[in-house]
Amino acid sequence: MNGPAVVSLTFDDGLRCQFEQAVPILDQHGFCATFFLIANADPMHHQPTWWKINWSERDNRFLKQMIQRGHEIGAHSVTHLPEQIEADPKREAEESKRWIKERLDEEIPSYAYPGYQFSDPIKNAVITAGYQQARLGKNQSYYPLQAQIDFFEVDCREISGGEDVDGWVRPGYWHILNYHGIDWGWSPISVAEFDRQMTKLAKHRNAGAVEVVTFREGADRFRLSA
Repeated sequence: MNGPAVVSLTFDDGLRCQFEQAVPILDQHGFCATFFLIANADPMHHQPTWWKINWSERDNRFLKQMIQRGHEIGAHSVTHLPEQIEADPKREAEESKRWIKERLDEEIPSYAYPGYQFSDPIKNAVITAGYQQARLGKNQSYYPLQAQIDFFEVDCREISGGEDVDGWVRPGYWHILNYHGIDWGWSPISVAEFDRQMTKLAKHRNAGAVEVVTFREGADRFRLSA
């Protein structure tokens, strides 16, 4: 299949380690990524030491600067609680979109299902809320860029340590990667490992073998090729 590989880097939960550890490495290589953020002001995510953004003015300024550099901000529910999402998927989808747009003055077209929790009512709530695409599970799918896909059930690869970065690069296919903790947090990888992965990916990019785009941009490639 002709054309370079397309890779999207995504991050869930808005953990501060992502912004403190991963973003400088991304910026160093000129990679833009998508960050799916939980829309509440709690300073922690599940565990007492898992610090996340709390939407302070300082956080909002930082996120706006990231958007100016090409990164994408997406929504990741209001509570990230399975029982709440199941009970009221409409609120979780609509209010997270409203919350983020209100603080960043930015349209929010992308959603990620928290904990990969998925059902038809949850999907329908995301569609009704006005999102254009949503990221789902972790089956490591590769999508040929001429294929028909469901933009509200886009699969991803959940990243761990020791990844074969060369294997991510499949010409003519879109592959979505998903990170959580960087050095700490849920399913963390070390900063050194993240740096190794991005350095290797940059070599492929510099050789013209891969384009690294946001989740929104990756979905738009399919719309343009349809």
